Amino acid sequence: MNKNEIIINLNTAHLTFWETAIHLPNANISKNDKWSVTQNVEHITLTLSRVTNYLSLPKSNIESNFGLSKRESNTYEEFIKNFQNVIANGITTTTPFIPESNLETDSKESVNQGKKILEAFISSLQNWSEDELEKYNCPHPVLGKITAREILYFTIYHVQHHNEIIIKNYAK
Repeated sequence: MNKNEIIINLNTAHLTFWETAIHLPNANISKNDKWSVTQNVEHITLTLSRVTNYLSLPKSNIESNFGLSKRESNTYEEFIKNFQNVIANGITTTTPFIPESNLETDSKESVNQGKKILEAFISSLQNWSEDELEKYNCPHPVLGKITAREILYFTIYHVQHHNEIIIKNYAK
């Protein structure tokens, strides 16, 4: 997937997720010990913010802190299959990405914040070439060092995954 396709998929996946989230009732109520809709939105916002910060770093900082990749990126399909295997083995989110347990924020407010972060994300991504997406490592809390392109794949899949979760748990 090239950068333009990634941007289209990022926009589509996030807008779909946010549209789902703002239309679900009782967004602040969790069910079956699962995150509420609002907590899912906050989790996506936290993740999006962290990747935005990464994308906006000077490339020299990225190289010195995370190194250069010694391999080509997996395809989107290969990356998602590997990530799904990690999830199947019981790996869950790490502490910096866990939303507050008693989050009482209005979902629409959280969605608007997420939209602003996505704009910054895509703006930062515009400063990356196709070659640079392959060249630089990006740290992932569960997967270790992956390529910059793969963190973009993760970001697309991750929001789709959470959209499925909120539909499954709250759209009944």
